[in-house]
Amino acid sequence: MKRHLVIYYGRSGSTLVDHHVSRNLCSKEFWFSEHGFPSSEIHHDELLIYYKKLMKLNEKQIDWCMKYHISSGMTARPLKGKMYDFSLEGSKIFFEDLGITNLHFSFRMDTLDTIYSHMIADRDNTWVMTDGEMGKHKKRYYEKDYALEICHAYNKNYFLYNEYVKEFSKDFDVSFYPYENLGNIFDIDNDPRGMKKQLTKEQKIDLIWNYDEIELIAKEFPFYHGTINKKNGILEV
Repeated sequence: MKRHLVIYYGRSGSTLVDHHVSRNLCSKEFWFSEHGFPSSEIHHDELLIYYKKLMKLNEKQIDWCMKYHISSGMTARPLKGKMYDFSLEGSKIFFEDLGITNLHFSFRMDTLDTIYSHMIADRDNTWVMTDGEMGKHKKRYYEKDYALEICHAYNKNYFLYNEYVKEFSKDFDVSFYPYENLGNIFDIDNDPRGMKKQLTKEQKIDLIWNYDEIELIAKEFPFYHGTINKKNGILEV
């Protein structure tokens, strides 16, 4: 019996990975909606709800796959230099109690592209493209306070992702899925729900009036000066 979790942060292609795993790596295709789940995504405030529901699936000996946001089951304490001290005790309990067998790490190598993607998706409400239809986008000015908030969130996410890889990669069957190379790993052009990648980085930049100001803000953070490891998604600073 396989119990899969896609470990993700926003805009990392995790839904495409989830569809691939649910359709191809479970003994029988798993569709979360057929089992009373409102979504495939597990967030911090939903841990107990999903814990109970997934325990029932385990009792039925059903292979399943869900998405697990890295902010779930953790606590964080800020340190100097925009760094953090994390505890993943909640995630450790969740993984062990549910008997997780496989972790699929979803990540994106271009940090600025990730941030641009998040801002555009947030303001245009184009988080995913389904049925092969491209969402409508509008060229906008993004306030500095808003950009600063997003940069803070992703800076934290990148270092938190590092902790997940460090903490769990030795105890589970793990796979890594770089967003930029998904097309080389599985068939993203024939996703079962018609999802596809949307905008190129150049197209995103063209939609942001003040993208140069956004980049200046990003330079204040450690993630800007680091490199995402292409093999495992770890931010190396």
